[in-house]
Amino acid sequence: PPRAMEWLAAQGVRVAPGGIRRGGAGYAICLIHPRASDAFPNAGEGVLIELVQAPPEVIAALGR
Repeated sequence: PPRAMEWLAAQGVRVAPGGIRRGGAGYAICLIHPRASDAFPNAGEGVLIELVQAPPEVIAALGR
């Protein structure tokens, strides 16, 4: 997740305050902010988007 957050920031994506945290299912999550800013011109176009770290079994199934 930290690498993904770095990549998103490099693309100008605005993430919501709080950074990476644990979601209800216990996996790491971060949120893409619904509104862009001058510093981060890319955002969720009015929609709060939750990104969730895939569980280990999903990662293993995909071979990554």
